[in-house]
Amino acid sequence: MSKIGLAALLVANLASSGPAVAQDEGDWDFGEDRSRDLSIAAVSFENFGVAVRCMSGRLSVVMSGLPTASGQRTIQYRMGEAPGANTTWVSGKDSNTAFAIWPRSVATGMSRGGRLSMGVPDGETIRRYAVDLPPSTDAIARVFRACGHELSPPGEDTAPAGENFAGLVWRKSPEINFPDRARYETGMAAILCEVRRDGRLQDCTVESEFPEGSGFGRAATLGAHQSAQVAPAGGSDGGMEGRRISFVTRYSTYDALLTPPPSRLPDRDEVYNPAPDPEDDE
Repeated sequence: MSKIGLAALLVANLASSGPAVAQDEGDWDFGEDRSRDLSIAAVSFENFGVAVRCMSGRLSVVMSGLPTASGQRTIQYRMGEAPGANTTWVSGKDSNTAFAIWPRSVATGMSRGGRLSMGVPDGETIRRYAVDLPPSTDAIARVFRACGHELSPPGEDTAPAGENFAGLVWRKSPEINFPDRARYETGMAAILCEVRRDGRLQDCTVESEFPEGSGFGRAATLGAHQSAQVAPAGGSDGGMEGRRISFVTRYSTYDALLTPPPSRLPDRDEVYNPAPDPEDDE
């Protein structure tokens, strides 16, 4: 597949509306609109595209041009020299885009460039993708900084790539209330926390939430801080202080259809997660 102009068009439209834009030779396209608290790095191929985005302080990785699906989807994923794995992503209702549940880890791998190979379910078959992503020495790093993160150098990755309890188990699972003003009946949040000496959790942060802007992430971190407690697996007395655990909190039925709000780039008709057609519910 050859790189085409979708990402360039998105950046060009950002430029025409006034925000800062950059496009380094060989790097991903980059655009930002500070008035909308949006920064995005994107690269596209024929009928397929990838974007790393910071919007309203939330980092996300979005792939477009996939087979249409709704809710949770499993993708056979391999980036560069890393081992292949079955990874879980989330899509809006009847959407051809998918969001990474653990975006920092995915974006970090993509930033180093290399062969991206995927197998995506398409009905009863698997659709195969294989593209060469250029390394991003600047664009993705700028998106990370907009969200208060820094890209880790090779061999020093600290971002979680999935659920990991670091040899611990729940002594008391988090008591998490459904957000009072939530506009959605179902959703999820991926959380990273540090363990205190007594097994309680501190410094919990949101890796992702779906739908975006739903408040599920804030509710999950609040519940983890207030009520959660872990213990060494098997009842051992191993020290827990400083360990970091990552987990997913689900609201309602996880496999139900998720309907994230549109994430439209400024002055563009394309959206990475299109809003569902109201007629689909009739």
